[in-house]
Amino acid sequence: MREKFIKYLKGQYAIFIYDKNEKNVYLFRDPFGIRPVFYSQTKNDFIFSSEIKAIINSNLQSHSIDENSIAQTSIFWTNIASQTSFKNILSLQPGHYLKFSKKKVEIKRFYIFPSLEKKISNKKVNLVEELKRCVDSQIHGEVEYGCYLSGGIDSSILAFLLSKKKKLNTFSVSFENDEYDESKYQNLLADKLNTKHINLNITEKMISDNFEKTVEHAETLLFRTAPVPMYLLSKLVNKQKIKVVYSGEGADEVFFGYDIFFENRIRNFWKRNPKSKMRPQLLKNLYSYIPQFKNSRYFEMIKDFYKSNLEKDSIFYSHLVRWSQFKHVSSFFNLSSFNRNEDNLIENFNKNIPKEFLKINSDEKAQFIEISTLLSNYLLSSQGDRMTMANSVEGRYPFLDEDLILKSCLIGSQKLAPGIQSKKLFRESFKKYLPTEIINRPKIAYQAPEARSFINENFTSGLLVEFVDNIDKLEFINKKNFLGLISKLKDKNSSKRFGFRENMAFIMGLSYFVLNKSLKKWNNFG
Repeated sequence: MREKFIKYLKGQYAIFIYDKNEKNVYLFRDPFGIRPVFYSQTKNDFIFSSEIKAIINSNLQSHSIDENSIAQTSIFWTNIASQTSFKNILSLQPGHYLKFSKKKVEIKRFYIFPSLEKKISNKKVNLVEELKRCVDSQIHGEVEYGCYLSGGIDSSILAFLLSKKKKLNTFSVSFENDEYDESKYQNLLADKLNTKHINLNITEKMISDNFEKTVEHAETLLFRTAPVPMYLLSKLVNKQKIKVVYSGEGADEVFFGYDIFFENRIRNFWKRNPKSKMRPQLLKNLYSYIPQFKNSRYFEMIKDFYKSNLEKDSIFYSHLVRWSQFKHVSSFFNLSSFNRNEDNLIENFNKNIPKEFLKINSDEKAQFIEISTLLSNYLLSSQGDRMTMANSVEGRYPFLDEDLILKSCLIGSQKLAPGIQSKKLFRESFKKYLPTEIINRPKIAYQAPEARSFINENFTSGLLVEFVDNIDKLEFINKKNFLGLISKLKDKNSSKRFGFRENMAFIMGLSYFVLNKSLKKWNNFG
């Protein structure tokens, strides 16, 4: 069996094997989908590539934007399972292999996330030593390497470990808009570790000017602009003649760092006594760094929002609040009745969930959903590999070491992060090595300026002008609602009330337009 070798491999890879004796094609994708594999099949042909544009350029069949992708991104923030943003093109799922034989495609899963297997161990795990091993195992070859520095604990720990090897190159983005800027903490750590630090300050115009190139490299709908600064940063890394860059992706999923994990615990606790006035107050503790949660009037609105999904019964309970934004976001798109039904989309997602999922606890369910949606299909792809490789830079992700993940699952979520204490064990393991300000920082999601980068009361980007000029030709855009959105952005007063869902719909619509343009370009390559 040609596929059995895969159990001996660890790391990040996309592998193609052709068995010329049996005339079989095999494709393998690493457990977390760091490296992409796309494929398409007709009656007589099978084509695959690491980039969608190559498949489109083959002209073996016609391609267009897939409505299913718009619907999935509206609810899950990304494509799920094998879905791509294009009809007749599929993505091989992480931890799976494909066999093409006698004009038939057979796909099997070879990697099972450890929490689904319920192994038990009483061995103590030294996270410092484990992380040293993970970093050491990924330092190979003679190429110069660097490390992304966000200002959070994950990249700080990587930078600390890498700085013990040699003088380290660190790279970060800061923002002209203070609302998104974390340079204070980036500089603090760079000074502490004495790294060769380079910062790229991002303006709103840089985001609008580079959005089209970013979408072309991502080859998918985007729901936020965050990949744009990462595209520009990898270009800067390349200019420094550095070929490898280390990133902290995966740590929040592995060690329980995201607010959604603790929000899930609070909601489950509150659910047991829905009339309690004290239990929802825990949300204030979780989001103490967000000003709105300190405003009593605003908090009552927030509480009502959370309460609307409080008593629902679902195996996806942890994500129901996030997914509830679907109705509003999807209203900006012309979708079929099937794709406008939230239950249909969740049921399709459920079809790709392994049966072992039903047996794991609530924390582990939330963790598995995050890993199989946003981590694989957005953070490691649209914001990760596709942006680094756009500038010939290889990203490496030590926190996604398979042995580290296995051991973290054996520790268990309650020991890793008790109560609402994000990554507590992880933080405590490194507290003597890093500044207190870094160790105790709450998790701050990396974001970039969004809709107002393209339009405000004084400015409209050329891309948005082009979008409006062609809006009648865009099949899935709800023209009336989108033009209303644009008018709101132009209004100095109403644009201040522009929320997450409206930003998300705006960026999705603009990326949909770019993909439509790209289709014509890719069809004519060569």
